[in-house]
Amino acid sequence: MMDEKQRHDDDVAYFIAFCVETYKNANGMKGADVSRLFSDTGLTEFLADNFEPIHTQSPQWILEEINDYLSNHNS
Repeated sequence: MMDEKQRHDDDVAYFIAFCVETYKNANGMKGADVSRLFSDTGLTEFLADNFEPIHTQSPQWILEEINDYLSNHNS
């Protein structure tokens, strides 16, 4: 049986994958490029750190949050 920390970590990983897919599809990019962008700008860490308030929002809201973050954190 999975412990709570492992379940939370898995939920965060699935959420980040969802964010990568959503951003990739919205911008016509490759998943590897989006993953690199998220990693290089600190967005992956931001999404993980803010999982609780963000993951319950709509895909459109999440995409806007990602775009706002990236526009304020140009690498």
